[in-house]
Amino acid sequence: MFDIYLASSNKHKALEIEEFLRGIARILIHEKYTSPPETGESFRENAIIKAKTLSHIIPEELVLGEDSGLVVPFLGGAPGVSSHRFSSSGDDEENIKLLIEKMRDAHDEDRKAYFVSYGVLMKGGKILWEGEGRVYGCIDYHQQGEQGFGYDPIFYYPPFKKTFAQLSREEKNRVSHRGAMLRQLRKFLEKQKEL
Repeated sequence: MFDIYLASSNKHKALEIEEFLRGIARILIHEKYTSPPETGESFRENAIIKAKTLSHIIPEELVLGEDSGLVVPFLGGAPGVSSHRFSSSGDDEENIKLLIEKMRDAHDEDRKAYFVSYGVLMKGGKILWEGEGRVYGCIDYHQQGEQGFGYDPIFYYPPFKKTFAQLSREEKNRVSHRGAMLRQLRKFLEKQKEL
């Protein structure tokens, strides 16, 4: 069993990640970690920034940095790495309102979008593993559903004919970008005797 410190103070995210890695890793949060400025131009760069920040505090421990967001090609890739702070407030509801406003003139074929999750496993400042998960869908015209968080109420997933906010946690985990990334990490960890 591996102990992995998550470069985040979000306990909900830690629990979600631990679900995917159950039986092979415990996900821990370090009380001295504070989120650094996300100055990277890609999800990968931001994941590395987070992991390095925590790795400096606990160089002898395994650290997982993760960055994720929504990419809308019609908007030139926005919100992208600025997904969490797309609106000036950074509030989920405000982010959604702004995205719906910016997509007002987009036709059905222009509404394609995808979520990205990039993960980096590090120890002593060295990258041991990295991987990316994606899930493709489109931006709905209005919010639907009560589950999830972030852009889930307007991210329509065609195979299920629902938004992410209309899916159960189990359904979302089966197809989500973070789930895809974490399944890759699990495969990597299963092959390791020690790290």
